[in-house]
Amino acid sequence: MTKRAAFLLLVLVSACQAAPPPQEIPLTREAINSQLPERPYSQAMRVGNTFYFSGKLGVTDETLAMDAGRIEAETRNIMEAFQTLFQEVGVDYSHVVQGTVYLADVAHYAGMNQVYGEYFPDNPPARECIAAGQILSDGLVEISFVAVIPE
Repeated sequence: MTKRAAFLLLVLVSACQAAPPPQEIPLTREAINSQLPERPYSQAMRVGNTFYFSGKLGVTDETLAMDAGRIEAETRNIMEAFQTLFQEVGVDYSHVVQGTVYLADVAHYAGMNQVYGEYFPDNPPARECIAAGQILSDGLVEISFVAVIPE
């Protein structure tokens, strides 16, 4: 072994010995508004100061009967349902940092976006919007969020 290789090996071994072992940070998960066993998910999970909200649908018998304005009505139903849930857990739309939108048809984007934007007049969250095809219950849109509250 050359002197240079021996020196590098010594430096590497010293660095590994000097580094303290990583400390394990406990992960505390809290299910919020858990569903029934036949629906194995929770409406939200809290991990520290971060909330992960499951997707919500806005489809109702009333929206299913609509010919015009249905995407706007479903989106508003979803956003109002989130507002109610947010109030229960101490979150508001200003805490939302990520949104995910699933559309049955990309043609519904403009109507969804118009209503969605009303709830985020300033500093809207990051978001992706996916044309997913079929949505459960014949819905046109499903939305989920991630929110972070200050510590």
